Amino acid sequence: MDNNEIKRANRKALSKFMLIMVICLIVGGTIGFCSAKYGLNTLAGGMKTAGAFFGTYIAPWLMLAAAVIVPVVCVPIYRSAKKLLSSWDGENEEISDTIDKKLSIVIWVTSAALILSYFLIAASYANGFETFENENSSALFVASIVGFFAIMIEAVIFQQKCVDTTKKMNPEKTASVYDTKFQKKWMDSCDEAEKIMIGKCAFKAYTATNTVCTILSIVLAVCALVFGIGFLPSLVVCLIWIVNQSVYCKEALKYSKAGNKIS
Repeated sequence: MDNNEIKRANRKALSKFMLIMVICLIVGGTIGFCSAKYGLNTLAGGMKTAGAFFGTYIAPWLMLAAAVIVPVVCVPIYRSAKKLLSSWDGENEEISDTIDKKLSIVIWVTSAALILSYFLIAASYANGFETFENENSSALFVASIVGFFAIMIEAVIFQQKCVDTTKKMNPEKTASVYDTKFQKKWMDSCDEAEKIMIGKCAFKAYTATNTVCTILSIVLAVCALVFGIGFLPSLVVCLIWIVNQSVYCKEALKYSKAGNKIS
């Protein structure tokens, strides 16, 4: 691409970029004006009260519900995959793809439940030691801890079962899910097609993370002004963002060297 083509491409994209910046400026200015004029910062107290109520009385029940829902959803899917595996002749790719899809769904559900449990346990901790001053809230707090550990155990067991089932389909894969270097060993056992698929999925996740972090950083900056939430939420998001960017750039520099083999 020569200089003229580069300039034309930049001019074409610049108008859309400037429009987005103007819209963001208008929205941000409007929120700031409304916050100053109508005292939206007074909502911070109401939000804090709502958060305390959620953490004390709702989060524990959600934790217990998640601990029950995970096996209810995952057991039938996993059993279906096992049934297909028992009838698989080792050649039919349609059946093997169906098995992989079912196992991936189980891993997806358990991973999402585990992440949700970390949020819910943090919400349960939000009131600090004041939680123990009330008998009812103390019981719910204990229930949330029980639900948290139940979800952790369920996630580990289901994912171990899924990995073991995959290894039965692919004997070349020998890594144990309990191995501290499981991901590296699993990657080493993948063929080129699987590595390409993993790369595409990882890039999609990378771009999605960048988009979400951009949106969250803007929203949290506005919330710091309007609701007085402080800088800690923004710090956490930006920390995740910079780690994501840094690891990607570091690996890109590593593999851009001539003769460096991707593995």
